[in-house]
Amino acid sequence: MVDLLPLKETIKTEAKRLGFNHIGIAPCAPAPHYRQFLEWVTEDHHAAMDYLAREDTLAKRADPALILEGCQRVICLTMPYQVPQAGWDITFPGKGRVSAYAVTQDYHQVIWEKLRQLEDFIAERAGPDVRTKSYTDTGPILERDFAATAGIGIAGKNSCLLIQGEGSYFFLAEVLTDLELPVDAPYTRDLCGSCTRCIDTCPTACILPNLTIATERCISYLTIEHRGVTSDERKAEIGTWLFGCDICQMVCPHNAFPEHQVSPLGEALLPEQIDLISLFALDEEAFDEKFGETPLARTKRIGLLRNAAIVLGNQVETKALPALQNALSQETDPGLLDACRWAIAKINHTN
Repeated sequence: MVDLLPLKETIKTEAKRLGFNHIGIAPCAPAPHYRQFLEWVTEDHHAAMDYLAREDTLAKRADPALILEGCQRVICLTMPYQVPQAGWDITFPGKGRVSAYAVTQDYHQVIWEKLRQLEDFIAERAGPDVRTKSYTDTGPILERDFAATAGIGIAGKNSCLLIQGEGSYFFLAEVLTDLELPVDAPYTRDLCGSCTRCIDTCPTACILPNLTIATERCISYLTIEHRGVTSDERKAEIGTWLFGCDICQMVCPHNAFPEHQVSPLGEALLPEQIDLISLFALDEEAFDEKFGETPLARTKRIGLLRNAAIVLGNQVETKALPALQNALSQETDPGLLDACRWAIAKINHTN
């Protein structure tokens, strides 16, 4: 019989060695805010991310025991990433902003490997019959709910997990296990109070009163997950964001004095502001070489060019006209063509 209290502390020590800086243990129980999530899906705030509304994943989000048979605990973890270096309203002509988490190697690959190592460690200490299942971002589990239940932090009004004294620049991950490890006390303190800075500053007013996001209006969704044509209203609201958006985190008082965080993701592979016109010279091979190891690969070449055209239009960047006109004559994707036409018209009309 394994002594579970020392095992819990040993697991936490190993998790920190691997680069996870917060670790908490939550009981495997139905997610506290599942009903809220279900209402969010019913109201179509998940936009075109249909996988969130599949019947099988909805059931699993309600109860992790449907993911891992015999699940008893959810080991919740965070991993830091570098904070933004420039203010949310600082941009340069011809440059597009990239969300701070996306300038390094794709976090999925790094965290998955760390989770695999942690699972192996647990099996070595608890025995080969122990059952585990890990996720980061991609699994059918309400991560922030369990992170709060595990005592790590609490969801803020912008829906990000806030950690007292440390802010919100963290990735979340989980290890589901059938080990009955001692649980941690939940975190219940409201860290937002009457503050509405994130709500007031969001360009698309996508932050809803119930700690959820109207994804269909969120700049991160529009520049990463959304495919095809972007409405003219949303184009204007995207502003200078090429990939993702950090505004609601950057204006949050809990992130007002960010400290340098040592991240296992390594050094930045990309600048926070990327030259946009040069992107139009990239073919598929060059795009993969430049962005293939980073989260920007998610948009594919066509999606990133569409976003670049939108930003150039918002900046009324006259120097971009030749690149936009060339793309209009060479490309075939409807979303990209629409963005190029819109940007060209806006630049010509303004000038």
